Amino acid sequence: MEKMGRGSSIIAVIALIVSLGATGFILYDNYIASPPTSPAENQWYDFSTTVFYMQASEAWGTISSISIDFDVSSGQDVYFLFIAEINFDDSSNPTSYVEVHFEIDGLMWPQPRIYVQRYNIASAHGLRMSVSLQHYNTTMTSGSHTVTLVYKGSSTADSVRPCSLFVQTFN
Repeated sequence: MEKMGRGSSIIAVIALIVSLGATGFILYDNYIASPPTSPAENQWYDFSTTVFYMQASEAWGTISSISIDFDVSSGQDVYFLFIAEINFDDSSNPTSYVEVHFEIDGLMWPQPRIYVQRYNIASAHGLRMSVSLQHYNTTMTSGSHTVTLVYKGSSTADSVRPCSLFVQTFN
C-alpha cells in the first residue's frame, strides 16, 4: 500500500511541474514576448490570374496586371515578394528558359531574379514550377514608387501564370 501512495505523489509532482511550465509559457507568450508588428497601412498586395506568354525573339514583357504603388518614408526598409507559376509547354524547346525581374519606377533590377530552365526534361504534359522572388531593400529612397515585374523566355509557348505581389515597408 505504501508504494501506491508514493507513485501517486510522483504523479502529482510531475503534474505540478507540467502545469507550472504551461502557466509560465502562457504568461511569457501573452505578456512578456511581443511579436514585431507592422501597421496594415504599410502593406500592399496584388494578384492576377492572367496568363503571360513569352514574347517572340526573347523580348522583355511586363506582367501588366500586377502593379503596386507604394510609399517609403525616411529610414524605412522595403520587402518585396512575388510568387508565380512558370509553365513550360509540352511543345516548347527542351532547353527553354524563363526569367523574371522586379522593375521599380521603370528600371529593371538585374538582381534578384528568377531564372528557370527545363534542362532537357521532356514531358508529354509540359512542366510546371512554383517560383518565388523576394528582396529586402534597406537603401530605397523615400517617396512614392511603383513596382511591376518583367519577364522573358526562349519559347513563346511557355508562360507565367497566376501570380501575386506583396510589398511591405517598415522601420
